[in-house]
Amino acid sequence: MNDEIINELFKREADEVYFVDISNLPKEQTLGFDKAIIFFMVLSKEYITDKLNSVTLEGVPYEESTDEFLIKEQKAEELADWLSGYLKQKGYNTHSQSEKNNSKSGYIESVYIDPNLQQGISILPQKAIARIAGLGFIGKNNLLITEEYGCALCMCSMLTNAPVVTKNRNPVPSKCGTCEICAKNCPASALHNKEWTLEGGRESIFDVSKCCCALKCLVLCPWTQRYASK
Repeated sequence: MNDEIINELFKREADEVYFVDISNLPKEQTLGFDKAIIFFMVLSKEYITDKLNSVTLEGVPYEESTDEFLIKEQKAEELADWLSGYLKQKGYNTHSQSEKNNSKSGYIESVYIDPNLQQGISILPQKAIARIAGLGFIGKNNLLITEEYGCALCMCSMLTNAPVVTKNRNPVPSKCGTCEICAKNCPASALHNKEWTLEGGRESIFDVSKCCCALKCLVLCPWTQRYASK
C-alpha cells in the first residue's frame, strides 16, 4: 500500500512522502489513530532567490494568485483531503490535517496565526509529526528545517488506520546553534531567539499572535539558502 499511496501523491505533485508511527503520542492528539502520512511540496530555488529582494518580505500582502508558497500550501491542503477520501473509499478510517478539515472538526487549538484570518493551529502540528519521524528539526523560526531543503517546504498530513508500513528515525536535535538571523529579521518581533525544546514547546520560541507571515524567517535561514544555492 505504501507504494500505491506514494505513486498517487507523486502524480499530484508531492515531492516527498513519509509514513509515521504516532502510536506513542497522547490519544487526544492522535484522535486514536496510530499512523500518519505526511508529504512535502518543495519550494523552487528560484522562488527562494526571488524572495530575497521581494517586497513581500517587507510586509506587503501576497499576490495570492501567483505566490508559489501560497499556491503550494493550498495544494498540500487539498491533497491531504483527497488522500483522506481515497483511503476512505478503500474502507479505512482517516482524518485529513488540512486547515479546512481541522477547523470543521474542531481539531484545533484556540490560538491563531492571524485573528482576522482565523487560521487555527492543529492539536497535532505537521512539523511535530515530521520531527518524531526524524525528518528534520524545529528551528528558532518555529519551522521544520531539513538538511536537504532547509525550510523551503509546504507540507500537510493525514491520520489513518490503513495498513501502511511506518518508519520512524531518531528526532534530529536543533542545529541552529548561535545563529540569530531569523529572530533579528522578523518584522513582527515574533521570535524569541531560543532553541526549541520538547518541554518548552512552541510558546518558548515564538509568539504566534504576532506572526505576520512575512517569510523572512523561511527564506533567510542559512539552511534554506544552502538549498537554494546548490
